[in-house]
Amino acid sequence: MIPYIMANRKCAALSLEDCLSAADETEVCVVRENALEEAPEILRDCFGADPVCFVVSGGYTYEAAGKRLEEALKSAGLEVRLHVFPPCIHADYAHVEALSRLFAASPSERGPLVPVAAGSGTINDVVKRAAFEQGLPYFCAATAASVDGYTANGAALLYEGFKQTFPCTAPRAVAADTKVLARAPAYLASSGFGDLAGKITAGTDWIIAEKAGRFGAPGAAPIDEKAWAMTQSGLMDALNASADAAKGDCSALEALFSALAVTGFAMQYHKSSRPVSSAEHSFSHVWEMDGLTMQDGAPVTHGHKVTIGTLLATAFTELFFADSAGPPETPRGFARPGLPEREAAAAGAFSRASATARDLVLKTVGEKFMEPERAKQVNAGFLDCWQEIRSAVLERLLPYGELRALLKRAACPLAAEAINLSRTQAIAAARRAQMIRNKYSVLDLAWDLGCFETVLAALEDSGQYLR
Repeated sequence: MIPYIMANRKCAALSLEDCLSAADETEVCVVRENALEEAPEILRDCFGADPVCFVVSGGYTYEAAGKRLEEALKSAGLEVRLHVFPPCIHADYAHVEALSRLFAASPSERGPLVPVAAGSGTINDVVKRAAFEQGLPYFCAATAASVDGYTANGAALLYEGFKQTFPCTAPRAVAADTKVLARAPAYLASSGFGDLAGKITAGTDWIIAEKAGRFGAPGAAPIDEKAWAMTQSGLMDALNASADAAKGDCSALEALFSALAVTGFAMQYHKSSRPVSSAEHSFSHVWEMDGLTMQDGAPVTHGHKVTIGTLLATAFTELFFADSAGPPETPRGFARPGLPEREAAAAGAFSRASATARDLVLKTVGEKFMEPERAKQVNAGFLDCWQEIRSAVLERLLPYGELRALLKRAACPLAAEAINLSRTQAIAAARRAQMIRNKYSVLDLAWDLGCFETVLAALEDSGQYLR
């Protein structure tokens, strides 16, 4: 098992209750059997004696839990209004706008209007942002252990073709019924497991980003001890405890959902996604912008894209730090591009994106760009502490073979073809993934040191990675 490290110190694992107490927006999180039946009591405790519940669900999740929740609320004497989206909606901002209009057109004289998200990740994000736009606190009844965003104070949505996290308030209360989680399709649990596994590379990138901050790099971030403990201290224990979640094991599902909820609480506490996402999520966001779907037209789940992104980020990190003497060689004739060249490369890489998405990428590329003297300072700093940073990262990183075995046990996708990409396409996505977030990662470090393409070529030629 990987030792829990941060600045050479071990961190004690924190409980769900510890992490909930650090969050400042969510007051109640119930994860247990028959949690749906507790919804009326939770609503009255958290939202007032007589809330009017506006239940929002999807075509599948209404049958799985929304209908049962609606009946429980009505049986408790609460007024219920209902909106059911078609199955398999995308996390597109257009749905937020439509739902926000529905909330605005549903005044309540009986009691406060409380949006209730009865669904998984997309439903929750759409309701979360729509409720925020109307200034309404909301309640989340989760139907699958599929994502880490249930308890986050932000919603990951596509806006004019660009995947971004919109600020909004986390749910005031969350209920996850383990019997409902167990009846969800197995791929949703494996998706959640992949999202949780991504916290490994989020952690190693945070180590890199903290060091980058000492040298003056953009997108750097100091490690916050409490947020680190929330996301990293019990991570391997949580992964081992939840590896059988896709088999419908209720105790594994409870462990998985609780661990995912904790990562959301870390985002609430830290007011950013830095503790829980980095390069692995950048891969996922690129593919979400591409509208990546399966052969049957259904969207690939966020967590399955993160799974492949985590495998790629792990492989990239191993190859980048393979030599204790220093980073990989810079290709012969390499010259660090200026900002106009970098912007041209980004415009070409995102030529098929919408104008809005392309403009946002170009803005990010500009924010990340360093003039030669500053880049020289950052690079010199990393070269001077190479063995120190390499040791800290590799101590924290789960070796690729062990990660793959753990993901296989959890029924996660292991090859790019499983999410309808070729291996070459998946690896090449690293170039675009490095451009879309001003959040310093191993991809940025390799690019700054001039060995990015060397690492990609080694990854492509390897007989081990993503096979």
